[in-house]
Amino acid sequence: MNVPLSGSPSQAATAWQPSLVAGTQIGPARWDGEQVLTDASVQGQQRILRIGLRERMVLDLVNGSRTVSEISEELAGQGMPLPPQAVAGVLHKLMMFGMIDRPFTVAAAAVDVLDSRAHIGSTTRTGVWAPAANGFSRFAPTRWSIDALTTTPVLGIALALAVASAVVMVIAAPSVLLTVVHPQSAAWFVTAFLVAIVWNIGVTVVHEAAHVGTFRALAGRPAHLSITRFGIIPMLNTQLDGLGLLSRSRRARVVAVGPIVSLCLALVPLSLFFFAPEGSFLRYISGAAVLVDLIVIALAVSFFPNTDGTRFLEVLSSVDQLQSVAFLTLLRRRKLPRGLPRFTRILVRVYPVLLAGTVISFLLASVWAIRLALL
Repeated sequence: MNVPLSGSPSQAATAWQPSLVAGTQIGPARWDGEQVLTDASVQGQQRILRIGLRERMVLDLVNGSRTVSEISEELAGQGMPLPPQAVAGVLHKLMMFGMIDRPFTVAAAAVDVLDSRAHIGSTTRTGVWAPAANGFSRFAPTRWSIDALTTTPVLGIALALAVASAVVMVIAAPSVLLTVVHPQSAAWFVTAFLVAIVWNIGVTVVHEAAHVGTFRALAGRPAHLSITRFGIIPMLNTQLDGLGLLSRSRRARVVAVGPIVSLCLALVPLSLFFFAPEGSFLRYISGAAVLVDLIVIALAVSFFPNTDGTRFLEVLSSVDQLQSVAFLTLLRRRKLPRGLPRFTRILVRVYPVLLAGTVISFLLASVWAIRLALL
């Protein structure tokens, strides 16, 4: 390596004024139950670095004019005393990963390997069948519609339609259930639910494609629909590398747009159910589709782990894996630092109550549906 700095190595390190690589992206801080983490990357790269609080505070002070010693002094003033040698160590690590401008000519195989992996994302992970993304992407909304969904007026209209759809679905639930549990024949029942399941698979594809398309539009990063193996069970999934780089409001939009689209699409079978003649097969088949949509959407917006509802809470609270953090905190296996924002601490404490309420609500709804069906 050729270091274009004069003097001894220690003097060179002290005089070094590090600067961020053009296109550096640093996301908001999050709590994972043990430490404060931040996602960081460089625009155009798929590699996402997950850095701790110390690295984040160092990065925030790198501006191309501060020396290592000055950064150390600033950190001490912020309550994190870090000697210049430790600051230089953090900078060297980030420099190796290409986030800090390298003040030397690199001629090391190890650094070349790191650089070659800068364009590797989740599509290469074991258990993810990413080639399916290219095929599924054809079902995604067009570029125009994706951009439109990210604008506040269009998203507001879609949200209003989604709320109206949810209200109508709840009001219509008794009538839908009574219609579906009294088929004209077994053939009606089997055919209707096969069609309803196929319809809901299509809704799920568009739901996930909405997550992907909104993320692409807001983050400017590649994202894919894919098939993820959960043991031997294939599951439709979305690969959103770099979601943690977005602001809280943009992450909330990416998470919320899926259920919003699902609820808007539910207006199709709802309309057919209300306008189809009483006792007709069209009314029966649309009722089955409404019932399946209602169950799937209710699960999606619930507070069960790994649902859109829980992920939305994670965005609001800035907590990774909220369910794990909440229950480990409840069991006193993890401490909840008082330095965290009050809203974050409240949501961590409240989540077990929300989950218990979700379980009770689904049990009561199941009992109500069974009793209504037996009438």
